[in-house]
Amino acid sequence: MARLLHSAIISTFVLLVVGQRSNAVLTEAEVFWRTVLPDSPLPDPILKLLHPETSFVNKPKDDTVAEAYSLTWLMWGLRSPSGQTKHSNGAETSFVNKPKDGMAAEAFSLTWLMWGLRSPSGPTKHSSPRPSHGRDHSSDEYLAQGLFFHEELVQVGKTITLYFPLAASAPLGLLPRHVADSIPFSTSSMPSALARLGISNNSVQAANMEETLYMCDLPPKAGEAKFCATSLEALVEGSMAALGTRNIRPMTSDLPRSGAPKQTYIVRAVHPVDGSSFVSCHDHNYPYTVYMCHNTPSTRAYMLELEGARSGLVVTVAAICHADTSHWNSEHVSFKILGTKPGGAPICHYLPYGHNVWVNMEANRSSS
Repeated sequence: MARLLHSAIISTFVLLVVGQRSNAVLTEAEVFWRTVLPDSPLPDPILKLLHPETSFVNKPKDDTVAEAYSLTWLMWGLRSPSGQTKHSNGAETSFVNKPKDGMAAEAFSLTWLMWGLRSPSGPTKHSSPRPSHGRDHSSDEYLAQGLFFHEELVQVGKTITLYFPLAASAPLGLLPRHVADSIPFSTSSMPSALARLGISNNSVQAANMEETLYMCDLPPKAGEAKFCATSLEALVEGSMAALGTRNIRPMTSDLPRSGAPKQTYIVRAVHPVDGSSFVSCHDHNYPYTVYMCHNTPSTRAYMLELEGARSGLVVTVAAICHADTSHWNSEHVSFKILGTKPGGAPICHYLPYGHNVWVNMEANRSSS
């Protein structure tokens, strides 16, 4: 069965190559996008995931990939505020075992930092062995210094210090829906998924999968919309359901896929995004692309045009500012970095390459 799945994926990739070269054949996902979102261009990060043969979905051979994975942690996580622990299968956590390509694991850790804003009470205790989410705070703090900033800096002429990691992509890219739907996707069915994908149970990759599946299996909190998407169609339809309308559009950052060192950026333009209804989606560490999505109440969104004070690099970043932090984990690293506390001044962060925010355009019309 694993060989059949592998053959199906390879065949799909071959068709994608032929389609791209002929400039005539679109993937099913691209046809879906043009049908349901005709007025929204397909974001470049998603397009590259649909055509992994034209991007560096395969990890670079240098030491720069691990950081992209780490950034995911910083945006999602901090459910466990201390220690390095191991999974029930004996493999260490995905962060502790950074990929040998150094910089891209931090993009996924940034996701953990952003998603961690959801956790109001520190460590999560499980009734049975589960991923334990151990964190290395020295790395968290370094990444957070280039991720979080005060909303008062969202003004033309202000300066913000940011760090952009190398973009990290799942090895198989964004699978066609029929392929993704054929692979079991739950903690209870993980042995079947490992067998279908040909992954060893005791591998670091299996530990990463266990972490992601556990988070996707967590039920939403009261009043929260939360879902995981394993295909472009599921990403769009899930966002529409969470926002209660088909009239949505995506926001993404326009960043160099090769990353950029931490430096000071001058704010050249600020474009507020109307409305107060957003869904944030962050890609997670998995053999193929998996988005973890959640609604973001009490937030404001901006598109910021920035210019590097030292390098002159010009970027456009999507930024989310959380106005109500009263229920956040008091040990979240953002409070330490920004010198604030739960319920204090709004906390903002940018969206790394490949992450996206979905905007309710109905809310925009009613507020204009």
